[in-house]
Amino acid sequence: MHLDSQAPVITAQSTILVVDDDSDIRSLTRTFLEHEGYRVHTSGDADRASKIFRSAPHIDLLITDYSMPQRSGMDLALEIKSLQPALPILIISGIFLDPAQLAQLQTQGWNFLAKPFTLPQL
Repeated sequence: MHLDSQAPVITAQSTILVVDDDSDIRSLTRTFLEHEGYRVHTSGDADRASKIFRSAPHIDLLITDYSMPQRSGMDLALEIKSLQPALPILIISGIFLDPAQLAQLQTQGWNFLAKPFTLPQL
């Protein structure tokens, strides 16, 4: 994962919040990250993820699906950015993002990874 040089460094002791409405992707991502030594919180929706973020002692990275029912990952990322502007954010998606959507992610300083992705890509 390429993170901006001004962003905090993500180490094996970091805590990651993974948000995806697909339970298989959420579970697989959590298992892989925990195997790599990360502490991981997961959520299947943006509202619950927001509550986790606000109550967790420290989150070092947000990985969120772009498109979810009720509230999008973009909405969640914007909310969390207002609370912790320097937090690295990785948006993942299985849908096609047009150039304007990708530009919006880049403007925010966020990274994007298309699904399906391999665990080494993550």
